[in-house]
Amino acid sequence: MKQSERQEYEEITVNGITYRLSEEGGLRSALVVSCGDLEGVVVIPEEMEGHKVTGLAPYAFSAKRIAGLVLPVSLRSAGRYVFYRCFALERLIFCDTFTDIGAGAFTGCRLKELEIDFYQGEQSCLKFIVDEIRYALWATLRYHRLDGRVETAKVVFPEHYEEAVENTPARIVETHYHGAGGYYRQSFYNRELNFREYDALFPLALAQEDEEILADIAGYRLRFPYRLEKKAEENYFEYLAGHMKQAGRQSVAREDLDMLRFFGERKLWSREALNQAIETASEEKKLEALALLMEQKRNLFPGRRKTFDL
Repeated sequence: MKQSERQEYEEITVNGITYRLSEEGGLRSALVVSCGDLEGVVVIPEEMEGHKVTGLAPYAFSAKRIAGLVLPVSLRSAGRYVFYRCFALERLIFCDTFTDIGAGAFTGCRLKELEIDFYQGEQSCLKFIVDEIRYALWATLRYHRLDGRVETAKVVFPEHYEEAVENTPARIVETHYHGAGGYYRQSFYNRELNFREYDALFPLALAQEDEEILADIAGYRLRFPYRLEKKAEENYFEYLAGHMKQAGRQSVAREDLDMLRFFGERKLWSREALNQAIETASEEKKLEALALLMEQKRNLFPGRRKTFDL
């Protein structure tokens, strides 16, 4: 094989992942072609033998059992059906450099969590992903500033789905939309999440979503108030203060100590809700959460001192 032909492409397999190495115009790049029977969280390196890993080939992870995937900052694109029938995939971490995703990329997936690091502004492929995923999706967005600061937002996109219903007398098929998720998926402009539009949808979500989703929407927007306007903050605070039993219960179940601390710092707990959270932590043997909640109870609701008449 001639040297020039060899440089067209070469495939190697490292740690169960097959890469296609190529060089064109002096640029050396690597494409993830496929992976073996990997499980758990898979981390794709930024370089492979001196080649920048820039893409995922079509069907590269289809029908695999990985639970999470961390993509490098060098990655730019993914081919069609790249995660086709990847049933176990729940978490995806990538940067705003990843912008080009082929059609049907998440067909058969039930992705739950996204983490995106922004270095070049606020545009990303988030809009494309939430449009492809009909299930509830939790997204953590980290905006890296030139001075080293990192501003974080965490948002929830509720589930949504369409149902074709036949109007029998008229023999007309009507499309019924369920859940507020479809509206939340429209709160983008030019591939940027519009936080004002996102927050304005909360009254609609109140009428269509369950307490678990609502508590997360409100809790995460308050805890990570990126571009949160005063009126929206008041709406979220009012809702959360009235539904602390649910919010406390799910935070204990997840062992989200930071969220539990936040509830205490903002004095969101009622005595009844805090007692229930303590009971839940005790029953489920969440010892760190239990210790934290007991401390909050002493600080927020100190017991009355006993007095004795002589």
